[in-house]
Amino acid sequence: MTVSTLTIKQTLKKPPFCTSDMLVFDAAVEIAEIDVNALAVVDDDTLVGIITDHDIIRCLADTATEFSSQKVADWMSSKVITCSPDTKMTAALNLMASRSIRHLVVAEETKPLTVISSKELLTSVHQNDELEIRVLQDLARVTHGSVA
Repeated sequence: MTVSTLTIKQTLKKPPFCTSDMLVFDAAVEIAEIDVNALAVVDDDTLVGIITDHDIIRCLADTATEFSSQKVADWMSSKVITCSPDTKMTAALNLMASRSIRHLVVAEETKPLTVISSKELLTSVHQNDELEIRVLQDLARVTHGSVA
């Protein structure tokens, strides 16, 4: 299974993007509204960073009373790890583990499509494994029943 399985599901949602000049507060509102944990930061159709719920919490803790005036550009990570829609889910999980990150931006060429989380990947892999187990159990029952 590839990452495209998840991106197809997410195309029904609003893309998890913001701009670098957006206020961190507005990015937090966007994260809450579309129920994600990270936004790809896109300026002029170019991926320039990623801001996560952890970045926003750090911003709030570090700036307290100035939180409402903080810009995404000052709190985002500019070194963004990406994968393509054709990346295998296990490869995406391995990439996240090796880089100690929880989110990947899925991009086609240089165009960001969406953001996926390790939780989404693990859930999808687990559901696929459960389906395979049920199919194998059904095959075993059919095979066992036809032998008797």
